[in-house]
Amino acid sequence: MKHTTLGALPLLALAGALAGCSERNTPTAPSADAVALNPAGFIGDRPYTWTVKCSGGSSASWSWTAGGVTIAGTEASTYCTSTATGTGTRPAAADGFSACVNYSCDSWSFDPATAFKTHLTDSYRIFDFTNPNCIFDPFGHSPGGCYTKVTATLTVDS
Repeated sequence: MKHTTLGALPLLALAGALAGCSERNTPTAPSADAVALNPAGFIGDRPYTWTVKCSGGSSASWSWTAGGVTIAGTEASTYCTSTATGTGTRPAAADGFSACVNYSCDSWSFDPATAFKTHLTDSYRIFDFTNPNCIFDPFGHSPGGCYTKVTATLTVDS
């Protein structure tokens, strides 16, 4: 008895044609490592903006921190008499921010994967040496109109 295999050939041809039409790349979910490294969808440094609004001569200084320690190269400062603005880069490793405005200093901590926004304000009174009616008294007995209030607010948005 002779067996003919010609009947199986059409079935093999059909299976081959179907295999050629199927997607060769199997869809997969993102790896767990990628999700762990990037919980907020962002990896890397972030831009930030800063504004210092002043009345009178004021100063502000700030830096980004990691574990409470200043990150080298992130220190910035400005002196202003009205408004000063600028931009910078918040390092990906930053989990904190420190700032001083005039004589007031503060620090904040935050999740590095999230946005960060803060402000710091300080004001003080200074003797008005430009007023000819005022005589400087080191004991503070000069008339009240001889002092000027100096105010500054630093705003940072990252």
